[in-house]
Amino acid sequence: MRQVGWSDLDMAARALLARPAAERPRAARAMIEAAHVADLWRKRFGTAHPHGGTGSLHAEACLHARRAARPGSPEYCAALTQVLAALAAWRARLHDDL
Repeated sequence: MRQVGWSDLDMAARALLARPAAERPRAARAMIEAAHVADLWRKRFGTAHPHGGTGSLHAEACLHARRAARPGSPEYCAALTQVLAALAAWRARLHDDL
């Protein structure tokens, strides 16, 4: 997956907010995995993945419904925390050297 910046985290959190709370942890993991697969595709074929964007978390999150939220709201902060937790778990599992 491409380097994750603030806009990636923000869009992913907003995509989670469009889902029921019980689905959010799984959805965060799925977005991260899909972004990783799209990045591998981009590196191998030199083009965006036909169903998964360019390999950034931002591009992946843009493929999903999103909900607007105030960045400081408790619900937004909880969604952002879920994205960060899923990202940390993904990196720990697949990329121990990072």
